[in-house]
Amino acid sequence: MSGEKSTESPLFRQEEKENLPPSEEKVLRYLAQTLNVAKTFRRFPSLTPTDLQQILFKSAERAGGSKSTVQVLAGTAQLPEFFIYADGASRGNPGEAGVGVVISDAQGRTIKEMKGFLGMATNNVAEYRALILALEKALELGAGSVTVHLDSELVVRQLRGEYRVREGQLKSLHRQALEILHRFSKYDILFIPREENRRADQLANEAIDQKIAETAD
Repeated sequence: MSGEKSTESPLFRQEEKENLPPSEEKVLRYLAQTLNVAKTFRRFPSLTPTDLQQILFKSAERAGGSKSTVQVLAGTAQLPEFFIYADGASRGNPGEAGVGVVISDAQGRTIKEMKGFLGMATNNVAEYRALILALEKALELGAGSVTVHLDSELVVRQLRGEYRVREGQLKSLHRQALEILHRFSKYDILFIPREENRRADQLANEAIDQKIAETAD
């Protein structure tokens, strides 16, 4: 859209062009401007959750003038680990497709459930789209590390580098998923049986059913 005028300041466009590690000032200014952690990570790809945490601690230290207290927090505070269950469904492969996501904390409490309709897609595309949706939401919720559970052996092995990605559309989704995974301080990708991923599968199919019902009306 060449006719659309950018609303972002030259400061942020320069950071993107140089692709250098962002300064504290630039990160804080962008975060204040957008009020969105996920957008901040997308704007500064080299920024990790731990980096952002340290920047915020330092900012709090300067604002509060309590250096010793902030240093203790910076040394002991840990960003949470989230556990992700994601699944994609396709009726026809390719066919009408949907995604389902369940995110829980270390105590097993469900933090977020999501579902969405994709339109026409293959099952593998739906699996990747579900994963990407889950990872983006985990970042937005402030996760420092994630353990991902998938019932697609193909996707798990591709993410681990054990299988090559041959399909053109999957290559871009695979690359996008890895880029997001590398923003966490730690991550693990686990293959699980379908019966252990029932809730995510249910959500994915609910998204398809709801779309079909809306179309029928």
